[in-house]
Amino acid sequence: MRLRILLLILLSKLPAVAAGAEQPDCEKLAEIKSTSFRIIDIQPVPAREALPAHCRLHGRIAGAVNFELRLPHSWNGKFLMVGNGGYLGIFFDQSYGLSRGFTTASTDTGHTGPDPRFAFNNREAEIDFAHRAVHATVIAAKEAIEHFYGRPPEFSYFRGCSTGGRQGLMEAQRFPEDFDGWSIGAPIYDYTDKQTYNASWVAQALFANDRQGYVPHTKLKSLGSAVYARCDETDGLRDGLIDDPRNCDFDAERDLPICPDGTDRRDCFTAVQIAAIEKIYAGPGDHVYPGHVKGGEWLAAAGDQMTGGWDTYITGRLRPAKNDQNTIGQMDRDPYGGDEFLPVQLRNAISFFKYLAFEEDRPEFDVLRDLDFANVPDTSYMADMMNADDADLSHIGTSGKKILLWHGWADVGLIPLRTIQYYKAVQQTVGKDRTDKFLRLFMVPGMYHCEGGPGPDIFDDLAALESWVERAEGPERMIAYKTSGQNGFYPHRAPRGDPQESDAVLRSRPLCRFPLVARYNGQGSLDEAQNFRCVQP
Repeated sequence: MRLRILLLILLSKLPAVAAGAEQPDCEKLAEIKSTSFRIIDIQPVPAREALPAHCRLHGRIAGAVNFELRLPHSWNGKFLMVGNGGYLGIFFDQSYGLSRGFTTASTDTGHTGPDPRFAFNNREAEIDFAHRAVHATVIAAKEAIEHFYGRPPEFSYFRGCSTGGRQGLMEAQRFPEDFDGWSIGAPIYDYTDKQTYNASWVAQALFANDRQGYVPHTKLKSLGSAVYARCDETDGLRDGLIDDPRNCDFDAERDLPICPDGTDRRDCFTAVQIAAIEKIYAGPGDHVYPGHVKGGEWLAAAGDQMTGGWDTYITGRLRPAKNDQNTIGQMDRDPYGGDEFLPVQLRNAISFFKYLAFEEDRPEFDVLRDLDFANVPDTSYMADMMNADDADLSHIGTSGKKILLWHGWADVGLIPLRTIQYYKAVQQTVGKDRTDKFLRLFMVPGMYHCEGGPGPDIFDDLAALESWVERAEGPERMIAYKTSGQNGFYPHRAPRGDPQESDAVLRSRPLCRFPLVARYNGQGSLDEAQNFRCVQP
């Protein structure tokens, strides 16, 4: 009952939308005479459910960049831009901010659809995807906002995860005047290094040498169960969560059942499979790039659905190997479904070295055959364009702007240790005390890539960011929820901040400002956040 009451309190924050609410005068947008964009379409959108009546503007910026702007009749005076994910050349869901009265925007980053071939011999498209599209959209959106409402936004925010996280850091580093605050989740800020030393490393571990080390998704339950049996209680609780995987000493050779020589059964692992698993956990070395953390191998409640863990990013769901490299290299199948699912790490490794690694594209490059980790090819040209790894954020602090950084501890799409490394690099560059005034990191136990996983994965980062920017109330903790709603891999949807009214809250936990961790106080339910406090690990 207490959790249900808390849920209703959270939902009460959403602005009320009357069924007969006055519609905005969308035709006013047609009067805009802009030199930065042209209008493709304007539509009035009536109120429905939690979304207010608003105008939808589809615009195109010089070149191929499309953007969408949604302007509510009852405006809270603020602007929120939503980041993208993967290569997805679509507008992202803006309902989270729109339901709260924000004017919201999203861009397709200059191409249509998730096919990475958009970058082939197309420098303009690469630059749009790297950084130009977001900045150009902000300029266009703010112009339209001021024309429509007669005043500019009082506060401007950015919210994104994965590619959206990279976009946010890129904005903070290159165009800090665009926003007052950024909520940045699991950022792929080290784009070229990630694709080389993580995606390609994993791809070779499982798929090189005719897939001899491949671990089918049917074995993930056995792998995940063994990991949690070893490490669930490292924080003193058996609760289905690995609080901090850095404390997990799981060893595949020691802790997994080994198949007898010459056999490969569902309930055991071959010596080559165990070696591949250990290679994935180890990575190319901490001095180069950290390996995968433990905790994202298998989700008990998933059934036969893709979950966003190893099944989505590392193993995929493939037919038996046919020794046909052309089958692995095809880029025209549905990347998010079908009877054969190419894992995201393999897909990213293939596409990166074909279309986004070099100054001159090399579509003949075979990442499984041609990439030698002892002699890695030069990707510095694209790194200068794509990477958002500048640790000198002193200008953010001096301008009074804020960055809320977060990452799931069970993320197998992007290594959470890399986000911690970036956070510490900023501290070393700017100074720890100065960093604390504008940048704070929250690690989310049991959360997969941006959402999903066994841990509570719904939390109101935007509200925390607003309080920090507008009232100087720096967040010390946020409450995260796990609900009965579906969790898993949603490539087309932005992260959600509030539990939905139709979902029952199954568990809540505090997320603590890093490096603090949540510890049980010894009394009450393990599923209620009030029974935990943030302490030094």
